[in-house]
Amino acid sequence: MDIFYYWQKLEQDLKSGRVGYFAFNSTKILELKARLPNRVWVFKTPRGMKGAVQLVGSLLVSDEPNVAVNADHQKVIYYDPFSSKSVMFVNSGTPERIQEVSGLLQYSFHTAFKSNFSGDAGLQPLESNVVRALEAMSAHWAKVQLLERVKDAKRVQPINPFAFEKHVANDELK
Repeated sequence: MDIFYYWQKLEQDLKSGRVGYFAFNSTKILELKARLPNRVWVFKTPRGMKGAVQLVGSLLVSDEPNVAVNADHQKVIYYDPFSSKSVMFVNSGTPERIQEVSGLLQYSFHTAFKSNFSGDAGLQPLESNVVRALEAMSAHWAKVQLLERVKDAKRVQPINPFAFEKHVANDELK
């Protein structure tokens, strides 16, 4: 099981370097975290295409924060912004890809599409059959490591100064 997350403030968060976690007001994230997700698949609505979604990235879930997190947030899911498995898709905004992704998800998340992903509708479990379909669909898409999309990636510092070296070593072993 993975998580579908509608990243409403995608560009704003990447511009400000606010990465490594998503904070929520809803307790729904606690239910999803209890199911031990592997990744958070992030989506947005492409400009002028209400009723459609664009797959923008896939982020590796982490049990603990890798970057400093605002302590006020109690309902949080962490992802690893340093991992090579936390990626953003480069050309996912083509009409063909948007149609393909939207077609796959509209059946599974009919009510989420109807509510334009507001509130809890923007946070959904992705069951294994949908995850496999997303993996197959995006397997050959061009992608970049998440930090390449952060405006000032040098400002995103790991809590553990050896974390980046650990990730590089672990990723090379796989």
